[in-house]
Amino acid sequence: MTAYGALGDGKTDDTKAIQAALAAAGAVKGSVVNFPPAPGGCYRTSGLTVPGGVGCLRGDSDLYSAHGPAVVSLAGSVLAPLNSTTTTLLTIGSSGNGVGVDRNPHGLNVEGLGFLGTTPAGTAAPGLWGASVVDTSSVTFRNCRDLYCGAPAFHAYPPGGLGTGGFVRFLSSGTANVFSVSGRVLFCSSYGAGTFVLADGLSTAYPGGGSTDGRIMGCQVNGHAHGVELGPSLAGAGGWVVMECHFSSAEGYSHVNYGYAGTPWTLRIEGCYFDLCRDVHVDCHGHGLQAIGNYFRALTNTTAIAFGSGLNTSGSAPAAVLTGNVFDLNGSTTVASFARFEGFSAADFASHGGGQYSGNLVHNHGAKMPRSWIGQFVGSNRAAIANSSTASLDLAQGPVLSA
Repeated sequence: MTAYGALGDGKTDDTKAIQAALAAAGAVKGSVVNFPPAPGGCYRTSGLTVPGGVGCLRGDSDLYSAHGPAVVSLAGSVLAPLNSTTTTLLTIGSSGNGVGVDRNPHGLNVEGLGFLGTTPAGTAAPGLWGASVVDTSSVTFRNCRDLYCGAPAFHAYPPGGLGTGGFVRFLSSGTANVFSVSGRVLFCSSYGAGTFVLADGLSTAYPGGGSTDGRIMGCQVNGHAHGVELGPSLAGAGGWVVMECHFSSAEGYSHVNYGYAGTPWTLRIEGCYFDLCRDVHVDCHGHGLQAIGNYFRALTNTTAIAFGSGLNTSGSAPAAVLTGNVFDLNGSTTVASFARFEGFSAADFASHGGGQYSGNLVHNHGAKMPRSWIGQFVGSNRAAIANSSTASLDLAQGPVLSA
């Protein structure tokens, strides 16, 4: 990288130098571009594009937090915006407008890079994305770090972020299961992102053609506006797995949004820890949700899983499986719902939705259950919930489980 003139001094525009290194690597298929730790903290850029032929971008970054966002630091192999008008630090591929693009860097690995969302002046670049994957398949981010990309304007995060950007987004202009398929985000960490991972389409012409079949595993995500958004605006984004991740944002919105657009199918969430959020941990508007073995922690009136009114109850939709989950009421004395339904009842869901809704546990940190829960609901033992601190839950119609 430095051989092409990149300084990494935290203030010089290194765009041309890094782009030259990427172009040279693209001429040798499967080549590796190394990003040595930046001497001045980061490489400033107005935006880089990875050409076809590049096999790996490799760096060594470190995200450090000492008990609060005001003292979070990101060091090492870090990309950062040149100024507040920078919109994307790293673009991987270009759109084919519904046609596959062979020259895009399919199969690219991005390892150990850091993405910083603040300008040299220390303010957030509004709507900034760390990386955008466009019509490119099998792109993997491994051990990458994000700090303040698209940072929402709350808590002690830098002002100026609108929550519309984030760490990485996967976008596809193609039909179902084509182009931006099999994206992977593995063992990455994020602090103060607008959105950690977004998957969507580029056109309403292909409502089932969002970015599909991705994996998000082993990630630590703190202080976000949204954690994972799948198909939020233009097209479905099905076939994703979110596994063994930790999400926490007391000021943020839902940790996982699924299926607002298109015709999404199958989302599996397994073994995750969903810590504080102010709204809904998992906001589901798509088919085939599998939530298995997760831990949900509630603030007052927080819902673990909400099913939207756009789902119908005919045939097998929404065909969900909720089992083996733990819902921690955190000592609350007010209503906080485990599963919430809009437009249809839990009885309709169980009769027409298909699936399995049993073996879940709710506990209240030694406190008694909220008064509105007692005697209202059927647990796995088919008995009314008692005035105790722990209960098992199947889905049953009532003011907590069906609002």
